[in-house]
Order: sequence, then structure tokens, then C-alpha cells
Amino acid sequence: MEFALIGIAEDYFKRAAKVEHKDAEALNKYESFLWQVRKHLWAAEETYLEAISAEPNNSYYAANYAHFLWNTGGEDTSFPLDSPDNENDA
Repeated sequence: MEFALIGIAEDYFKRAAKVEHKDAEALNKYESFLWQVRKHLWAAEETYLEAISAEPNNSYYAANYAHFLWNTGGEDTSFPLDSPDNENDA
């Protein structure tokens, strides 16, 4: 029964993530699901970045992404924490 509910939840999250006008809150819930339930860090990170892109002026989603990076160590993420642009600033 639990696996069926997880599958149903994932289907709803996927539908919400595919709409034309992205809903940052729906993406936020989906990213948490991908991270906490599916343990799929790469997909979770991609979805965190989509939520930030959907509402770039909302610090809540950026803070959730920072929380994700802090808790996962940022080691298995798909985007490097240091960019070549940052190296020139030193």
C-alpha cells in the first residue's frame, strides 16, 4: 500500500512540474520528495533550481536549496559550487 501511495504522489508531482507556468511551491514539494523519498540527488537539485527560476525573487526557495546542499554536502550535486568566475574574484 505504501509503495502505491508513493507512486501516486510522484505522478501528481510530475504533472505539476510539467505545466507551462511553473509553480515554485509545487516544484518545492517535488524536490523534497525526490531528495527525501527517492534519494535522487541529481533530480532533486534540478528541481530546486527550477523552483528558484520560477520565483527568482523569493528567498524561500533559495534557502531550501542551500539547506539541501548543506545536508547533502554538495558533493553529489550536478553543478559545481565554485564556478570559474568565482576564482577570478579572489
